Amino acid sequence: MLVTALVALVVGFAAGLGGGMLASRLDAPPAASAPAATATDTQAAVRAAVDRAQPSIVLILAEGPAGQDIGTGIVVSQSGHILTAAHVIRGASQVTVYLPSGEERPARLIADDSPFTDAAVIQVAPQGLRPATLGNSEALRSGDFVLALAGGTGQFGRGSTTALGVVSATGRTLPRSGVTFEDLIQTDATINSGDSGGALTNLRGEVVGLLTTVIRSGPGGAEVRDVGFAQSIDSLRPVIAAMVAGSRFPRARIGIERPDEQHLEIDPDIAAQRKLPVPQGALVTAPAPGSPAAKAGIVAGDIVVGVNGQPVTYDVPMVNLLKQLPRGARVDLAVLRAGRTITVPLTPED
Repeated sequence: MLVTALVALVVGFAAGLGGGMLASRLDAPPAASAPAATATDTQAAVRAAVDRAQPSIVLILAEGPAGQDIGTGIVVSQSGHILTAAHVIRGASQVTVYLPSGEERPARLIADDSPFTDAAVIQVAPQGLRPATLGNSEALRSGDFVLALAGGTGQFGRGSTTALGVVSATGRTLPRSGVTFEDLIQTDATINSGDSGGALTNLRGEVVGLLTTVIRSGPGGAEVRDVGFAQSIDSLRPVIAAMVAGSRFPRARIGIERPDEQHLEIDPDIAAQRKLPVPQGALVTAPAPGSPAAKAGIVAGDIVVGVNGQPVTYDVPMVNLLKQLPRGARVDLAVLRAGRTITVPLTPED
């Protein structure tokens, strides 16, 4: 019956015919006696949501030694703070924001929460900006309609983009580059290159997620379609608040937590290629100078195999173990060095 309703709704969009059922609230099923919504009603709801949210969506151009990266951002404060994906602005020496009006404004990085989440906040001059309304991602259910709003990649012109889809699932986890992201919203709304940092909204135009990534292939290389992910806005609320206030969200940072920059996650293939003595763990490559890890004597070539007695594995990477630690608490790292496992105590710093 649900399939029939959805098919009718799609047909209604294409031909202007009636079809589908639209709940008056995204977090509650429609009443049995509620009248069927027409395609025109649904189109009106979508347009109203876009009209509400789109003025808060900006295009971001990040330039650095490695070239240019294009992404999207969401205005989240009257003071010009913009939420975006950390991977969009990582390593950038210059960040430019393009407003919906086409105006360009230089931006500065306020803080980022990587590698624990893919969130960052930048800031521009605040004149004329309209902050987005943050919604309740906990209210989402599979099948709820959502919109993916982005600043536009410039590939087909610089105008903003909108994609309609549904919530495929909530509470997803996704391993990526040595970090397992948690509390993700999976959606079939189309997400393209340049959309990272954009908004996933409900049909009230409220932001319920930060567009993070899209999956093109599954295990074994099989093609995957319509699988995109957004970090739930509820899980990001304290992180956003801390960054808007001008600081990072408190984390157990030790100076080797960044995958691919400060350590390399070991899997059996990497272990074989590098002739490592263990098939999993975190191979230290470049401890941050002056960091707690560096002060404790951690050096490139060390392999972290445990954090406070919990093993570091490919499924449970070091970053996720560090994310669970309280701020300022002592950390005991089990480190494999020269064929011996030693314990290295240290205290994380902000």
